[in-house]
Amino acid sequence: MNYKIGQVFEGIYPPEAAVWCNANNAHIEVLDGKYTIVENAPAPEPTVAEQVQALESETGLTRAVRELVLAENSGASDYVKGKAQEIETLAKELRPAVVAETEPETAEKIDVQE
Repeated sequence: MNYKIGQVFEGIYPPEAAVWCNANNAHIEVLDGKYTIVENAPAPEPTVAEQVQALESETGLTRAVRELVLAENSGASDYVKGKAQEIETLAKELRPAVVAETEPETAEKIDVQE
């Protein structure tokens, strides 16, 4: 039998319908007392923080290790440097922007009227 999203079953639904749902991003819910095939909601996209964490876990390139790998004359392979740079580029979005410090004004710079 062919199944489709929105199909309604009176009483019991056939086990093949559940198998079809598993293979087609759907599930069976009880709506208005009837079993209905419903499409699964899309999975949310991972946040940048989750992406960085996953890449760090997958590669072992934590922030400290990335700093060592990306340092001049680190001796790391181009592949490892590339992976470290990929993660570092993503991770930069998570860090607060560094504001350049301005030189404090001194008495000589302030024109004081006496």
